[in-house]
Amino acid sequence: MAVTATLTSIERQIGIAISAGLAILGLAMAAVAKTGPMALHGCMALVLGIALVFHLGGALYDQSEPSKSRHREYYDAPTRFGIVMTLIWAVAGMGVGVWLAALMYWPEATPAVPWTSYGRLRPVHTSGVIFGFGGNALIATSF
Repeated sequence: MAVTATLTSIERQIGIAISAGLAILGLAMAAVAKTGPMALHGCMALVLGIALVFHLGGALYDQSEPSKSRHREYYDAPTRFGIVMTLIWAVAGMGVGVWLAALMYWPEATPAVPWTSYGRLRPVHTSGVIFGFGGNALIATSF
């Protein structure tokens, strides 16, 4: 079932307004920054906002209203998504940690590419485990 099928027409209209606001914010970010990472992220927000406006706009009148019993049912899709993302980040972050542990024992096993050095991979492991794994786990379990 599409996520938009679970929304009422009022909720879809609110979603369109929020998406349009995101597109305007992205346009402003890109215009003010002109170049660099902030302009890139502004363009990404602009594209996402426009895509969401078209997606929700196309579903605005096409779909019927959701059933009245939807408020009595538990909606666990965000929790399941969070758990899946937690597992993906756990494998990625801890996989890099295993690689780093191997590099401590066999430093000569580092390939000749600069991004595979211990100093470059350590922040990837730390950020992946703390923010990716830990953050997703906290958010998913709070749902």
